[in-house]
Amino acid sequence: MLLFFPKPYSQETLLSFIYRVAREHEMSNLDWIFELIAKKLSINVAPERVNWLMGDDLKSLAEFLGITLSEAKKLTVYHHFERNHMEVPKESKNVWFLYNKTRFCPLCLQQGAYQRKSWINCHSIICVEHSTLLLDSCNNCCNIPNTKSIILDECAICNNKLSNSPIKANFPNKFIEYQQIMNKILEENTLVPLNAWIQEPSTFLKALDFLALWAVKMIPTEEFSNPSYNMNFKGNILERNHLKNYRTVEQAACLYSYIFQIFNNWPSEFNKFIKTAEKHNDEAFRSFIKYGIPRIINTSLWEISRAFTNYVALDKGNLTENHYLRSDEVRFIYPKFNGSIANSSLIKSNGIRTFDCNITVINKEELESFMDKFENSYTKEELREIWGTSAKATYAILKDGHVEGAFWFKSGSAYNWVIPKSSISIFEKLVKQGSIKAIDNPTSLNEAIEWIGPDKAHLLIRNILNGSIKYTYESNEFSDLVLDKREIYFKIREEIFKSSEKTESISFREVSFLLGIKKSDIQHWIKSGRFGGFDHEDTDVIPFQNFMDFHERFITTLELAIRLNLQIKQVIKKYTLGKLISISGPQINDGKRLLFLRQQ
Repeated sequence: MLLFFPKPYSQETLLSFIYRVAREHEMSNLDWIFELIAKKLSINVAPERVNWLMGDDLKSLAEFLGITLSEAKKLTVYHHFERNHMEVPKESKNVWFLYNKTRFCPLCLQQGAYQRKSWINCHSIICVEHSTLLLDSCNNCCNIPNTKSIILDECAICNNKLSNSPIKANFPNKFIEYQQIMNKILEENTLVPLNAWIQEPSTFLKALDFLALWAVKMIPTEEFSNPSYNMNFKGNILERNHLKNYRTVEQAACLYSYIFQIFNNWPSEFNKFIKTAEKHNDEAFRSFIKYGIPRIINTSLWEISRAFTNYVALDKGNLTENHYLRSDEVRFIYPKFNGSIANSSLIKSNGIRTFDCNITVINKEELESFMDKFENSYTKEELREIWGTSAKATYAILKDGHVEGAFWFKSGSAYNWVIPKSSISIFEKLVKQGSIKAIDNPTSLNEAIEWIGPDKAHLLIRNILNGSIKYTYESNEFSDLVLDKREIYFKIREEIFKSSEKTESISFREVSFLLGIKKSDIQHWIKSGRFGGFDHEDTDVIPFQNFMDFHERFITTLELAIRLNLQIKQVIKKYTLGKLISISGPQINDGKRLLFLRQQ
């Protein structure tokens, strides 16, 4: 066990603290402390993983070191990710904290040999206290130091004293300003807003790395260099499509100061950035448009997407307004329209082609003005849910114009309806006004629609509104409407006769409704000649005149029941008793349906 328990310094790393504890216990090999940890705690952890510990392992280690769990958490790096809502898919590949390397300030080392957390931050470039550039290698042999090198204050390869390294001072104020912001985030997780949209530390960090990643893909390296301060960006910092975990201080200073300037002068510097990217790397720029920009829609970095849209609209489309939206952004602002409103004729859109990419932009104010009118509206699917009607029936009712202000627009092959909620309230109120208390031959609205066919639902509504069909509407659900079945039959028959007279034909579906028979019965009576002679191959219609000739001669069970105001079983009983004589049916081996002469 440990003989005494030192306390960690402010902003020290957990690995630094463990090595300091080993050094103060005069261990000749600082790594022996990990053997002690393994023996006492049964925790086998590699030094480079110490700063990433959490859970029970961290709790046990804190007790071993004589500090609280809260103190131990502050020494790790994971709590930085948690408070800024950042995911770490792989620790050794993360872009925020160095995994097994470190930077250092020689003057800080002279004051105390321990590792500051800012030294393992991938974004850190300056020691603010001494206004010097951080170092990331031994000035004697160029070896990259690790945490143990910091505690021992010597290079692991050549034993050079790191605190005696020559300092690099006199750098631009923007370096200091940038590092001060970074230190505030590390120490307090606070940020003085940089512009209208970078208000939170997490937004700043994510935006910094997003633009840095695309910058190194699209921008010539000389754009990042600052020759007047002998700062040159050189070497590759990409690993596949991500930033490497280890970037040299010089690379970080050049790159992040470049991005920092973009944020400080937003959006003018961003527009310059895009112009530069356009000129130099066609493939990377196309990838930025197709994959980079769409991924940040509806995230904290959305403003970058908006600025890009405005750049395209103004610079490439020669448009004049200040605020535009791309078509792929609309569905996130107005989910009801799923983006399809942008491709309709209702909103003016502008198609702009740049770098083999088609970009559709819409004036933001025009879209907002349009959407304000229909913010309180239903889609057809929502109305179906409220009414309890089928898609075809709802469509037929809407298309017939019974709901004031409802309209549709087409996007691709889809029809999208916009139905004002106020109009639905007025419509249902109007229907309620005509409701009566009792119905002689009741049937529900949905039963009636299924009977006459959903494509004729609008005819029901039309006759309900003009008072031709009696109904009762006592509940709050429109689908609970109860109608008079006899009146439905006669009114819909009248509508069918009118339309069939114009088209000179009548469909099997309409015949089924009028006669109360199935398609197979119609086909049997066609073959038996009862519908007269006509070419009936591959058809589902009957010439209207042929039907009317049939109608004048014959009457079916359904028609008799409705005409005599009887139930169908009562008509069949009359037939069974011999009061009605059928000329068709199973008993005379002529189809499956009874058929009577109308003159009876």
